[in-house]
Amino acid sequence: MNIGPSLSAAENPSIPDFNSSGFGWHSRTVALMPPLPGTPGAYGPIGAHPDFPHFANNSGQIPTARIGNDLHPFLLPWAADVIRAANEKIHAGGDRFSAAARCWPPGVPGILNFTAQPMLFLQAEDEVTLIYERGQIVRHVFLNAKHPDHFEPTWMGHSVGHYEGDMLVIDTIGLDPRAFTDEFGTPHTEKLHVVEHYRIIRGGPDLITVDHIPADVYFTNPDNEVLQAMAWIEDPGTFTQPYAVMQVYERATEYFQEIICQENNDDRFGQGIVPVPEDASADF
Repeated sequence: MNIGPSLSAAENPSIPDFNSSGFGWHSRTVALMPPLPGTPGAYGPIGAHPDFPHFANNSGQIPTARIGNDLHPFLLPWAADVIRAANEKIHAGGDRFSAAARCWPPGVPGILNFTAQPMLFLQAEDEVTLIYERGQIVRHVFLNAKHPDHFEPTWMGHSVGHYEGDMLVIDTIGLDPRAFTDEFGTPHTEKLHVVEHYRIIRGGPDLITVDHIPADVYFTNPDNEVLQAMAWIEDPGTFTQPYAVMQVYERATEYFQEIICQENNDDRFGQGIVPVPEDASADF
């Protein structure tokens, strides 16, 4: 489905058009990165344990498990304990829980790790809808609105947004603490507050702020348009201070596909992995 330019952007040239190609955005950089130098605030992510670097598939290295950084100074003791317990399970031969692999909603900012399949922006006058091919996840961002006084936590939370020049700002609260903030098992509480900035920029040699294997040469080329996502993460119940992370995306060039995560997704090797979510109640 190629839906063409967003209606609101076509009617109002001052609004950045995040869907001019009609195919959305995807990325090869699954792990969150530190922001560019000069970004306000402390820099994340919590990420991998310094003694156990993570190598993903197609990295040219033997893939390794995601061992979380339970030593990070931003973590409150209980959060470090959660990561440490998960690490011990992996060291004993267990499996790291992955929302993407086990078909669970990732929450925010965990959704920034869902990059292998594209996401699409639908920009209307009073709402921006973000659709993710992975898991058919949908986020609703209500423009120029306020958060409700009372909101029961949900997987993707409650999001409001506005435009600041060429940037879309999304403010999210009310996030279910069953989700994690990254792919390394960093937890959070119901106090989590995430502010995202989305902006289309040009690639550059300094845009990738960590060593990636293989090198993400697309993002270092100034001739290429890049969707930069910045996120400021604040949770006084989990972290000693707020911190910022970054993700980058390139334009997708193919139509959305039907990705059914739950199909043939069983614990065939008896690893004791988390089952895919099921609902035993009737649909009607």
